Amino acid sequence: MLDALFKPRSVAIIGASNNPLSIGHIVIKNLLDHNFKGPIYPINPKSKFIKSFRAYPSVKDIPDEVDLVNISIKNTLVPYVLEECGKKGVKFAIVHTAGFKEVGEEGLALEKQIVEVAHKYGMRIYGPNSQGIQNSDPEISVYANFTFVPMFPGNISIVAQSGGVGETLKLHLYRIGKGMRMYSSFGNEADVSMNEIIDYYGQDEGTRAIMVHIETMKDPAGFLDVANRVTPKKPILALKTGKTSEGTKAVASHTGSMVEQETIVDAIFKKSGVLRFDNQEDMVNAAIAFSNQPVPKGDRVCIVTNTGGPAIIAVDECITAGLKLAELSTKTKNTLKKLVFQEAIVSNPVDVVATAGPEQYGGTVAALLEDPNIDSLLLVIVTAPFVDCEGIARKLGDIGKTASKPIVCQVITIEKWAEVIRLIRESGIPVYDFAETAAKALSAMSGYGKVIQRKAAAYKKYEVNKKKAESIIKRHKGKEKFLPQDDVFGILQSYGIPTVDTLRVKKESELERAAMKMGYPLVLKVDAESVVHKTEVGGVALNLKDKAALMTSFKKMSKKFAKEKPSFILQKYLEGGKEVIVGAKGNEGLGATIMFGLGGVFVETLKDVQFRLAPLSKEDAPQMIHGIKGYPILEGARGEKPVDINKLAEILLRLSQLTSDFPEIDEMDLNPVVALQKGKGAMVVDDRLKIIRT
Repeated sequence: MLDALFKPRSVAIIGASNNPLSIGHIVIKNLLDHNFKGPIYPINPKSKFIKSFRAYPSVKDIPDEVDLVNISIKNTLVPYVLEECGKKGVKFAIVHTAGFKEVGEEGLALEKQIVEVAHKYGMRIYGPNSQGIQNSDPEISVYANFTFVPMFPGNISIVAQSGGVGETLKLHLYRIGKGMRMYSSFGNEADVSMNEIIDYYGQDEGTRAIMVHIETMKDPAGFLDVANRVTPKKPILALKTGKTSEGTKAVASHTGSMVEQETIVDAIFKKSGVLRFDNQEDMVNAAIAFSNQPVPKGDRVCIVTNTGGPAIIAVDECITAGLKLAELSTKTKNTLKKLVFQEAIVSNPVDVVATAGPEQYGGTVAALLEDPNIDSLLLVIVTAPFVDCEGIARKLGDIGKTASKPIVCQVITIEKWAEVIRLIRESGIPVYDFAETAAKALSAMSGYGKVIQRKAAAYKKYEVNKKKAESIIKRHKGKEKFLPQDDVFGILQSYGIPTVDTLRVKKESELERAAMKMGYPLVLKVDAESVVHKTEVGGVALNLKDKAALMTSFKKMSKKFAKEKPSFILQKYLEGGKEVIVGAKGNEGLGATIMFGLGGVFVETLKDVQFRLAPLSKEDAPQMIHGIKGYPILEGARGEKPVDINKLAEILLRLSQLTSDFPEIDEMDLNPVVALQKGKGAMVVDDRLKIIRT
C-alpha cells in the first residue's frame, strides 16, 4: 500500500533551506501554503531554524515518527541519508535529486545502491529525479512537491512520467477552476512504479477519473494486469508519447516489422479498456467530463443549439467520433412543439433559435433527458444580448445537478457573460470553447460506457495435436532461423489451421511426379532461409498450367537462387478468393501480438491492419476483421461475393491458441491466407515462422 506516501502523518525535508530558490525551501512552502495537517520537520545540519520551524541536523534527531521524507541533496550523499532514514523507520523517501540512471552507468549503479539501502530497512523509494506527490484530500492536504500550480480538492487523479506534462495537465484544470484529487510524477521509477500508483488510485474512493502520461512502459504485463482491475470501476485516460520505433529489432517478417512499442501499447490499451488520446488537450477535456457526468449507456447523442453553424460542426464531429444522432421519440417531438417557438426545428439537432429564453432552452433539455432514445446531450449556446442568458444558465444548472445522462456544452461568449459559464460549470456540466471539443469528450465517455458494459471475455479452446507441433518446434530450438515451409505447415495443421496442398521438391527429376500427383494449375516457390519476401525477388511463379510452364519456371529460379541452394515448394493454385495476412509477434512477459489485415505484397505500405494481444477472445477475432478499412472488400463490395469471415475468425483464434501454447514463437506470417467464398473456408498459402533462441 502507498498510504504513507500519499497520506503521510508527518513529513521531513532533507535539504531544507532558507534559500527561497532551493527545492527544499519550496517543498516546505508548498506544505505550509496548502495546510498540511501533520508535523513538518526540516533537516539541515547548518541551520537551527528554517522559516518558523526548528531544524534538525539529521532525521535521527527528530523525536517523533516520520512517514515520508523529501530528499534534495547531492546525489552521492543520498545513500548515506537513506541509511539514517531506514534506521529511523521512515516508510517512504521521495528523492528529488537527479544524477542517477538518466546520466549513465555510474548514475545507474548509484540508483541501484539507494534502492538496496532502502529495501534493507523495508523503506520504499519514490524517484529518484522526481517531482513528488500531492493529495488534495482536506483531511491530509499534502503538497510534497516542488512545483507551482495551486492545489484544491477535486476528483481527477494524475500520474505522469514527465513532470512537465503533469504540470500542464494540472495547470489546465486550475485555469478553469477544476480541482484534482492526487498527483504523481515519479521520475526514474527505480522502486515505486507507475503501475502501483494507478492501482492505488483505482482503489481510492475520491478518485473518479485517472489521467496517465506514459513515455516508456517499464512493465507492460503489470500494466495490463492493473488496468484490467481498474477500468471496470473508473476510467483510465492515457497519453502515450515517444511514438518512434525505439529499440525495434531487425525483423524479417511483415508482422515483425510492423509491431513496434506503440503497437503493443495500443493492444494493451484495447485489451484492458484504457482510453487512448493523441494529445494533452483532448485527454484533459475528457477527464473534465468524466469528473462530474454520468457515463452514457449508449452512443446516441442529441444536439441542442440556439445557433446553426456550430451545431452542424458538432454533428460532423460526433459522427466522425463514432457517435450516432438519436432519433427523437414522437412523444418528445410533441412536447417540444408545444414548448419552443414556431420557427424552431424539432429534430436532431434541435434548434431552439437564438430568441429562446430559459423556459424554451431549459425546457427542451429537460424533455430530451426523458427520451429513452437519447443517451447523451451536447448543448451549443451563444449568449445572445436579447435574451436572459444567465437565466438559461441557472435553468441548465438546476437540470445538470440531477441529470442521469451526460451533458456537455459549448458556450460562445465574451468576458461580459462569464457568469453564464460559471453557473453551468458549477452544476457539473463541462463547458468547452468549441463544439468539436465537446463532441470528442462525449465520444470518450461513450467509449468508456462500452468498456464497462462489455461482457466478460469468452475464450474457445480447440482440440489440437499439441504434441505434433511440439515435436516439430523442438527440432529447431536454439537455431533462431525461419523454419522450412513444410514444417510450418505441419505446425499449423496440428492446430487445425487449413493449408493449401503442398509438396517439397529438391531437384528437377521430382517435379513431374509431384505435378501429376497434385494436378494443374500449380504454384512454384523457392524455399530458403535467406529469401524473405519471395514475390518481391521473383521467387514465386503462379498459375502454371502445364509441364512446360512448370519446367521453365523451375530452371529460371534454380539459376537465380543458386547461391542459396534452395528447396522448392509446389502447391495447388487457388483460383478466386481474397488475400489476407494473419501474423504474430512474440512479446516478453505478454501474450503474442496477433495481426490481421489485407494480404499480399502491399501490407507494409498500406498498413491496413489490426492488432490484439493473445489470447484472443471470441469477440476479438471478428472485431479485428471488421476493424480494417478494407473490410468492405471481404464483405463483398461492388457486386463481389463475400468471403468466409467465420473461417478467418477461427484461424485467428487457433493461431492465438498456438502462440499461447508456444511462447517461443518469435515471428510468424501467414501471407497470404486466401479467403474463399462464404461457407467455403480459407487456406494458408505461404508462411514464415521463427522461434527464439533458447
